[in-house]
Amino acid sequence: MAPKEPAAACLSTTDIESALQALPNGGWVRLRKIADVFARGHRIEAHELLHDALLRALDGCRRCPSNVDLIKFLGGVMRSIASDTLKTAKRRQELHLVSVTDGEESAYDPPDEQPTAEEALVTAQEISRIKQAIIILFEDDPVAQIMVEGKMEDMDGEELRALTDLDMTAFASKQKFIRRRINKAFPEGWTP
Repeated sequence: MAPKEPAAACLSTTDIESALQALPNGGWVRLRKIADVFARGHRIEAHELLHDALLRALDGCRRCPSNVDLIKFLGGVMRSIASDTLKTAKRRQELHLVSVTDGEESAYDPPDEQPTAEEALVTAQEISRIKQAIIILFEDDPVAQIMVEGKMEDMDGEELRALTDLDMTAFASKQKFIRRRINKAFPEGWTP
């Protein structure tokens, strides 16, 4: 039996509070953007998601390892909260009474959560427009364009790195370049 590895040291709630007070405006902007991303489609408001993540970190409910960046940690907490919110909403069914005959009887009619064919077509067209707009941003950089297209096809980092023949440093630098260009082009997120 292998000896148990020591648990990673975690920041105390006082350390987290101090780090949050010292967080520059840019850090708060990043946290709000992360909250916006994870709140979309998860039945929770972005500001509530950020508030809940901060509360869990400050009350000790969620522990931040000392070797993890605080913003990255809080992003993970927000992702977890959003995921739990969606799972809870899916488990909770809504009941609707529907008159079957002249108002005398009622029957259960489960809500139809599937999009109509028209809604699905509109969504597919919107996704296509968004992808095209993002790809156009990188017409001047073929490597970045390949990476963006690969991400859109759900390729993982190692596959993309092998496809582009970039070393780890160049790959990380190119990812940062892509993220910054997209954030600069769409500072408020995608708006049609």
